[in-house]
Amino acid sequence: MRKGKPEFTETDTGENPSDFSFTPDESAYLAYQDKRRFERKPIRPCDETYNRNVARLFSNIVPGLPIDADPPHTRPPVTPFAQVIEQTLKRLDIKASPFLDTLAENWASILPPELARTTRPGKWDKGILYVCVATHTQLFELRRTAHAKIKQAVRSFAKDTNVRDIHLMVDTAPPPTG
Repeated sequence: MRKGKPEFTETDTGENPSDFSFTPDESAYLAYQDKRRFERKPIRPCDETYNRNVARLFSNIVPGLPIDADPPHTRPPVTPFAQVIEQTLKRLDIKASPFLDTLAENWASILPPELARTTRPGKWDKGILYVCVATHTQLFELRRTAHAKIKQAVRSFAKDTNVRDIHLMVDTAPPPTG
């Protein structure tokens, strides 16, 4: 009979994993707990916030899957670059809109031909697109019949730009030539 430790087997089904890999738990990720206690310093507010986020991360763990250091439900949503440009131009008080320019270039291909002939994108402000029409009669007809079509077409074109609403209005300026 052999004395000492039992022999190692590949099919070891003990409580500890057979590959001796690190199994993370919440206490391993907490901010400076041991260091601060050793130095007798209080935990800072940013450490408390970090610890709350660690607790939130570990409350969403799915057993068997690796821990994502930056899980999608805790990271802030990505701001589209076009929106950053819009905000910068607005802050600099520059009356230009890359989204509106791109939309105007593709207007005829986005909408059906009968709508594209009678409408044009006029202004883009705070997520609202103002579409211009020539007369009040056209305005009334389009509001009644084609407002939903225009809204759907513009939203499908602007995939990463948030279009809150489409407003139709009578054109006050002549269409650009060129």
